[in-house]
Amino acid sequence: MSTRRRFISAFSLFIGFTVSACAAFYVPNEDDDNVQRCNTTEDCDDTGDNRYVAQCVYGEGQPENSSKVCAADFDRKIACGGEDYNGDHPLSIAYADAVANKGAYGQCSEENRGKRGCAPADGVCNEGLQINNASGVCDDPDDPIPAVYPPDVGGVEIAGQDAKDQFCRWYFCDETFVCAKSGSREVCLPCSGTDPEDYGDGACGQLYIQGEPSPIYQDLDGGSCNNGKMATTEAQFGPAPTTE
Repeated sequence: MSTRRRFISAFSLFIGFTVSACAAFYVPNEDDDNVQRCNTTEDCDDTGDNRYVAQCVYGEGQPENSSKVCAADFDRKIACGGEDYNGDHPLSIAYADAVANKGAYGQCSEENRGKRGCAPADGVCNEGLQINNASGVCDDPDDPIPAVYPPDVGGVEIAGQDAKDQFCRWYFCDETFVCAKSGSREVCLPCSGTDPEDYGDGACGQLYIQGEPSPIYQDLDGGSCNNGKMATTEAQFGPAPTTE
């Protein structure tokens, strides 16, 4: 399991930006904080990182009769639907492959019961795992991202959600990003909550196939994710699960 990544301090990412709208702070003397002031977002410099966009906001505790500050926030408009890009796009291919192999997103075999992401074997999970009270499957109690058992979240019809989530993970270089509906579109957002019933609608989770993470997911360690300069056509995916 790779390291979870959250926003790095904006002082190390973007000179002149605060970390985010909610974490912005105000220093009366501009020379003391190196934070860019603004009246509108158009006054802010580009972040130079395609994962983030500039915002013009009031910092925490900042009086409203003062100038706003520029803050960097993640781009909330990154499309992640399985058919949002052309047929040659890596996400389109990964999603189509997953759907074509949706038979793999079924129940765990008897021999795999007790493994992570599978039902217990005679009420018992393998060593180091516990029954997740929310899902009823075996899981790692120390991992903040729960294992998701496909039959609990739509069965074979959930095929491809792993590809969409992997795209968001890759784009933001953060395993807590998922693909979820926002209005009429599917976009990349930080996950929230762990209720299996909300998986695919913004909840945190990772699909497990026969006791292992879906092979579509890629480890983000080692730099195998967007560095802020890469195009979506460079997104990386593992192979789709198979029934073999």
